[in-house]
Amino acid sequence: MLVQIPVWVRFFLFCLGALMSFPALAAWPEKPIKIVVPFVPGGAADSAARVMAPGLQKRLGQAVLIENKGGAGATIGTAAVVTAPADGYTVLMGSATNAISGAIQKQLPYVFERDLVPVFQVAEVPGVVVVPRSLPINNIQELIAYVKAHPGELCYGSPGFGTSVHLAGEMFESMTGTSMIHVPYKGAAPAITDLLGLRLQLMFPALAAAQTHIQAGTLRALAVTTPRRTALAPELPTVHEAGLPGFEVGGWIGLFAPKGVAPEVLGRLQKAIEDTLKDDETRQALFKVGIEVAPAGPQVLRERFDSEMRRWEKLIKTRKIELQ
Repeated sequence: MLVQIPVWVRFFLFCLGALMSFPALAAWPEKPIKIVVPFVPGGAADSAARVMAPGLQKRLGQAVLIENKGGAGATIGTAAVVTAPADGYTVLMGSATNAISGAIQKQLPYVFERDLVPVFQVAEVPGVVVVPRSLPINNIQELIAYVKAHPGELCYGSPGFGTSVHLAGEMFESMTGTSMIHVPYKGAAPAITDLLGLRLQLMFPALAAAQTHIQAGTLRALAVTTPRRTALAPELPTVHEAGLPGFEVGGWIGLFAPKGVAPEVLGRLQKAIEDTLKDDETRQALFKVGIEVAPAGPQVLRERFDSEMRRWEKLIKTRKIELQ
């Protein structure tokens, strides 16, 4: 025989449960927070996470740790966050590469849009076209002529197959009718090391990854890959301005969390990130490493992700890039 529980008893039990869960939520965070960067150290996502960590730690009252899990075009690090507990203690520093992965990889161990939720957009990350200083190339037109004079001979590097840096090369080939060899790495830093050593002849990295070498004079920057010039390097023309109309590869970075994190926890994370990015010292530190702060809420970040995914899917089909 079923016993009907009075309405007032059900209401009391509901309120009791809410009160019991509140202290645990109110105490968040009670332990260190981990930002997973799905690349080896040295790229824009890694630099942004490390610059932001002290400010986040100050505002959240807990240590903020950076864990680099590079490989497979950001898939390994992203999967680690997807499978982490949805408690707000593990977040991903995502990028345009994540928007590409779903279109270019056959069997991802996750569905990004389903398994992760946007927390906050951090920055715009302009890309740049760079060559070793010793190559006789000073602008985009000379680069196009040089690549055409050496069909299938020049090597360009990227932080991995399916990254925006890789597809920038594919777009360049498509728009110029040229042929180059793509060499994938586990991150931007080792690729740039080989570029400096002349084992590569060209690269389309984030400005943040190449900034110190451009300033040191060991790499020559030819143009930025964004649709407009960037305040980070106002003297550099866009690739469009430099003679290749329509070429555009804009990068971005933002934080994502596993689906299921409590809205209150997400709200605290968002507030901490927003306040950190308002801090002048943090903004200047990001600027110095080639990262242009562009704070925006989760809806903007989701829309950015979706539009990037559709855009890159079109290029992948046009270029008939074999899915991995």
